Amino acid sequence: MPPIPILRGIALVTSVMGLLIVVAGISTQPTMSFFFGKIPSTLAWIITCGAFYYAHAVRNVGVVYLLGLLVLCIVFGVIGTPGWIFAKLFKKKKQSTKSSPSVEEPDEEDEDWVDKIQKTILRIPVRIILVQLAILETVFNSMVLREGALETESWFWDKLFEKREKFYDYEEVYGKRVQNNYPEELWIFVNGITTELRTAKKHCKRLNKMFGRPVKLLHNPTNGIVLDLMECAMGKTGLLRHGSTRPRELLKKVLSEEMKKEYKKIVLVAHSQGTIIAGNVIADFSDIIEGFTNGYTKEERETVEKNMRKFEVYIVSGCAHHMTGKYVSHLECISNRGDLIAIFGHMFPKILRPIWRNTWNKGILYEFCKDHIENSKWGHFIFDAYLGQIKNGLFSESKLAEYYHLKKRQEKEK
Repeated sequence: MPPIPILRGIALVTSVMGLLIVVAGISTQPTMSFFFGKIPSTLAWIITCGAFYYAHAVRNVGVVYLLGLLVLCIVFGVIGTPGWIFAKLFKKKKQSTKSSPSVEEPDEEDEDWVDKIQKTILRIPVRIILVQLAILETVFNSMVLREGALETESWFWDKLFEKREKFYDYEEVYGKRVQNNYPEELWIFVNGITTELRTAKKHCKRLNKMFGRPVKLLHNPTNGIVLDLMECAMGKTGLLRHGSTRPRELLKKVLSEEMKKEYKKIVLVAHSQGTIIAGNVIADFSDIIEGFTNGYTKEERETVEKNMRKFEVYIVSGCAHHMTGKYVSHLECISNRGDLIAIFGHMFPKILRPIWRNTWNKGILYEFCKDHIENSKWGHFIFDAYLGQIKNGLFSESKLAEYYHLKKRQEKEK
């Protein structure tokens, strides 16, 4: 194994290469969507390059073409399929004329938007200084100090990522005692970036309504989109990884405790950045089982392996670097072909996955998982673009659709 500074240098260089591959892959999304995902990626590349050549050489609007393509991919790659967006807007407008406005549940963490904007503006110069100092400290530690130095506490990173992750039980999520018809199962949801606590709780409630199981929440708090994206990069590549260790360690602690209980099944649903956290934790447990982590006896490793068989993991819009179902009972990766975020992980070109290395010298890896991909669909939001679309027949071969959602519907019909 090369020295640690060299590994980090390789991770940095290959991450830049990976981003270029992502940008190139994103450029084919409109073409793939236009043909409903029925054409090979190579042909989509040829068509896209041909369109750019025509725009640049014939019409002399190559820059305009690229900018338009970039905006199109970013907007629809996050929000969703163009036709579906307009249909939803029309449906919302129609429903608003028929129904009275609903009263939202109060949330203790909600802030006045004016106060929130003022605080954000005031924090910008401070955060710029803290980011620079934190990066300098991390570079110094990575080049000079011993292995594991990046895992220690950092005052600068702690000030940047000031909001703390927390695990919420049923009563904390739902605000009351909730009916649980499946006490032998435990469901946990790990949210993605820019998700406030109130929104994450709503996701848990919708999961409960859709699948009939109450859901506990591992809330990964938002510190603003820029810092959230930095946190994603830390967790995915291992570079500057102070900010990514806390949610990872909390989920690992929670699952370590819960898997010892008498549950027959532990279902983990992760979305977006939550898939990075979940993938890292599964990798940590795999390292324990395979003997790469010190401090565990043979009996303890066997116990961890036995308990991991309780796990069912559902990765929605996976952008994790490493995702393996080798030791879990069931792993599914669910993605839209036009999802701007999934192309960083699950939808990254398979033939190029070994190129993008992290600081453990591992390429992107998705193994022992069942892939469910909608080739003609766009969008990133968990319900609007994914789980909510199960009702419309998408991802029909997923266990979430075949077993959990449909079973509940059939029970209601009886």
